Amino acid sequence: MSWIKFSEPVKTQGKKTLHWYVKTSDDRHFLGSVSWFSPWRRYAFIPDQAVFEQDCLRELADFCEARTREHKAARKEKP
Repeated sequence: MSWIKFSEPVKTQGKKTLHWYVKTSDDRHFLGSVSWFSPWRRYAFIPDQAVFEQDCLRELADFCEARTREHKAARKEKP
């Protein structure tokens, strides 16, 4: 069972990358967002509330890693 959920991808005007909002699975609390962090050249989770357990952290890490792979693969496809 997942305790968190990710929004549909959001494209901010003037930005090249997407971001997602992260909420509790019951929609009661906003936890933060996942967005591109240029200094690290990967997607990262930016928390709003900092209370997490191991399953949530693992799911967040997997999500960030997958979005980074997708982003880098899409950039390689462009000439």
